[in-house]
Amino acid sequence: MTQTPQHKYGGTFFYILGGIVVLVIVLIFLYVLRKRLKWSPQNMTKQQEIGKHTESADIMQMIFSSNQQSGSKELCSGNFRTINCFDYQTLKNATMNFHADNFLGSGGFGPVYKGKLADGRVVAVKKLSLNKSQQGEKEFLVEVRTITSIQHKNLVRLLGCCVDGPQRILVYEYMKNRSLDLFIHGAWDCIDGTILSFDCFMNAENSDHFLNWKTRFQIILGVARGLQYLHEDSHQRIVHRDIKASNILLDEKFQPRIGDFGLARFFPEDQAYLSTQFAGTLGYTAPEYAIRGELSEKADIYSFGVVLLEIICCRKNTDHTLPSDMQYLPEYAWKLYEKANILDIVDPKLQEHGLVEKDVMRAIHPDAHLRPPMSEIVALLTFKIEMVTTPMRPAFLYRVAKKDDDKQHLGAIYQGLTSPI
Repeated sequence: MTQTPQHKYGGTFFYILGGIVVLVIVLIFLYVLRKRLKWSPQNMTKQQEIGKHTESADIMQMIFSSNQQSGSKELCSGNFRTINCFDYQTLKNATMNFHADNFLGSGGFGPVYKGKLADGRVVAVKKLSLNKSQQGEKEFLVEVRTITSIQHKNLVRLLGCCVDGPQRILVYEYMKNRSLDLFIHGAWDCIDGTILSFDCFMNAENSDHFLNWKTRFQIILGVARGLQYLHEDSHQRIVHRDIKASNILLDEKFQPRIGDFGLARFFPEDQAYLSTQFAGTLGYTAPEYAIRGELSEKADIYSFGVVLLEIICCRKNTDHTLPSDMQYLPEYAWKLYEKANILDIVDPKLQEHGLVEKDVMRAIHPDAHLRPPMSEIVALLTFKIEMVTTPMRPAFLYRVAKKDDDKQHLGAIYQGLTSPI
């Protein structure tokens, strides 16, 4: 039986239609397979890393945008000052390619260089060490978030930043007299960075860098006012967490400015303290924070007390080259207080050049155990309130010798510790 032309063409049509359906199914299968291969765990990790870097850059671009949008305000919880975005080449030129002659110092974030911009402004350029990766990136974002949301004459001023590719750089106003630790722990020429002496500037006879009591008291009071602003007067409670001599910068008139906010924490208004992992510098750290991770404004107040003693004595808070009973400065100060010889702790050169005894006694007096708010400390220092309490015996470090790889090291344990909260 022969097929009619209609049956013949009908069969061909069904064959073609079936082929098209099979082809579509194959294409769909190949597409799905390709998507699965593209999003394998390895590729997924790479995509996440790229996304993370892009997200971080986007966040910082939102922070530094001159036209602030609501999203950035919600993200960073505050009203921010407008700061400049510098490209990497500009800062590279300003610092002579980050030349060693322009090196000012180094901290947890990275090295700091002196730079001169095209408009003649002298700046301090703080460069993130790229090998510090995530922790450095976190500190960078925290510092920017914190310092752009606050403004006070005793806090360092951020001028701008660089987020050019992997580069993370902060640009600050330049402090002519650098940092307080150079006057307490060692001496560098404030102009060209050459070493003059490792003797303390404050102790140097016939030195233009000797700081009299008026200047030292000015530094103490300025730091106290800066902390009062962070703890009590800012629109958000902020705990610095790393108050120490190297983070106190000094301008041409030796007015102090608190710097380095990489470890700062915004503090909830309804909480007495936070339980958090320790971060900071041993020797300046409050015992309840170092041991139990109890963080509050009192941690900064403790650190302030240690810095205050360093300024008055012109020595490090811990010095193992001294006799055992003098090595830890707060402990030594308390022993002298118990013997009614507290003025023996004062820098001898300062006594020779004259000091106001009542001011020194007032500065040393605030209770190391109770640690009153910074507003009360400022009021006490400025004679707005009178000293009415007798200092209580604080918890001190008692050093014990311990062996480590056949070397003797001084360990430390806290005894009789009570919470100041």
